[in-house]
Amino acid sequence: MKKITILLFCITVLFQANGQVIDGLHDKLFDQYLLGKYADCHDKAQKMIASDKYKYDPEPYLYVSMCLAKLLEEPEQADERDNILKDALKFAEKSKKYHVKALKKEITTFPMDENLDYFDELIMIGIDEAKYHFFEDKFSKSASWFKKVGKVAPEDDNIQFAMASNMLLSRNMEGQKIMNDLLPRMKENYSNGDEVPSEVSRDALEIGFLAYSKYLVDQGESAKAKEIITFGHELMPDNRKVTMKFEQLTQ
Repeated sequence: MKKITILLFCITVLFQANGQVIDGLHDKLFDQYLLGKYADCHDKAQKMIASDKYKYDPEPYLYVSMCLAKLLEEPEQADERDNILKDALKFAEKSKKYHVKALKKEITTFPMDENLDYFDELIMIGIDEAKYHFFEDKFSKSASWFKKVGKVAPEDDNIQFAMASNMLLSRNMEGQKIMNDLLPRMKENYSNGDEVPSEVSRDALEIGFLAYSKYLVDQGESAKAKEIITFGHELMPDNRKVTMKFEQLTQ
């Protein structure tokens, strides 16, 4: 119940702040979404995607994602919430992918910069889902959710860090290959001041530090665990959970 309450709160905030696709090209989808006809908008967008004319058009994919996300607000969808969120993330990923292709081919489409708020808020909802499973010690599920979210934001190292850490905790050693490439880059970018933690994926970064330091302690590598959590504490000095872990490991 607590999980559902938190998720509903996040979704409410999301859709108070964001509406239809901004500066899109498909007026019918715009009108249906604006009028709250989400089922009709979803079905029309799906029909467009199924056609040869629009199957590579990123805008219908974005409308499908947004309409699915709207379903998350409905209490009667509680049993299907995970599947709906998975699909919302999947169609958001496809929208981004086809948007990149459209720009490369100089095909006119909606401006991504004007619509990033929706993607960012959806990413945050997905991170909340992954975070919930981490604190339930369901590390494989947490890694799976971070992987889904990471496909919407493949450039975000914080999400990849959390995913790899949870993979290691679930004994999936593919996580170590990812970590070997990822961690040196993160240390370089954060240590030289080129980057500051993104507000969108800050919670993923928190989970990454907690999960990876836990994994290292479990493996008997206390010195490396202290090094990692010290890095996290320096980067996120106001994060209560990271600070508590830092104090636990360095006292």
